[in-house]
Amino acid sequence: MFKTSMAISPTPTPFAPLLFAGDWRRGLATAIELEFDGVEVSIRDPHDQVVEDLKGAIQSSGLVVSTVATGQSYYSDGLSPTSFDPNIQSKLLDRMKAIIDFAAPWKAPVIIGGVRGKLEGNPIEQKAQISRVLESIRMYTEYAEASSVSLAIEPINRYETNFINTISEALEIINQVGSENLGIISDTFHMNIEEVSLAESLRMAGPWLKGVHFVDNNRKAAGQGHIDFHELTAVLSEISYQGFIIAEILPLPDSRTAAKQAIAFFRSL
Repeated sequence: MFKTSMAISPTPTPFAPLLFAGDWRRGLATAIELEFDGVEVSIRDPHDQVVEDLKGAIQSSGLVVSTVATGQSYYSDGLSPTSFDPNIQSKLLDRMKAIIDFAAPWKAPVIIGGVRGKLEGNPIEQKAQISRVLESIRMYTEYAEASSVSLAIEPINRYETNFINTISEALEIINQVGSENLGIISDTFHMNIEEVSLAESLRMAGPWLKGVHFVDNNRKAAGQGHIDFHELTAVLSEISYQGFIIAEILPLPDSRTAAKQAIAFFRSL
């Protein structure tokens, strides 16, 4: 019913819920073998040769890039639009532009998730940080418009960041940025922690929805926990969602088995 994707990374990363991190050739081969429609690519530095190698391989594989994740710039390099350091801000802007360029051949949404970092300091300092985040997102969306690439804010649970934890908070940011090129990617793992109702929150996100991470409550493949994905797929059908359902999952018990579990469950929906 929906297009399917699994999240991979061309490089090793401290961000755990990725398959075949640092072994993209096996990841891509597995995605092809299991007949996923695409891959979500989690990128640290788009200038790395390994990213260029992966890009070329995807282009000749018959797969597409469903979405591009950017959190490694924060988790590995400490780059975040909340930073007070103008050098960090400048380096991140250049990197985000290069990531958007990577996404352009597929018009794949670029995710604003973990890369946004955390708010720090007193309330006045945090207010200034939020203003910088809004201005940074405006710059990213303006650059992406030329390539018809959209950006997608991902609400993340309170234990990983202290702002934009829910769908409604993401919608507030979208309203403040004021760009039609900005939407939401929802993640059912985070939603299970933060939302009162996963189904109602998906309905709320509907017109802005650029992607959906279908991840169970234990961050394993969908179907390995207690989330009712049949209810959620009914909502996606109701809102005429045309995008990908994506396995951004822990590689447990191993990457290949997790990928097989994910695609088998996706096909059962």
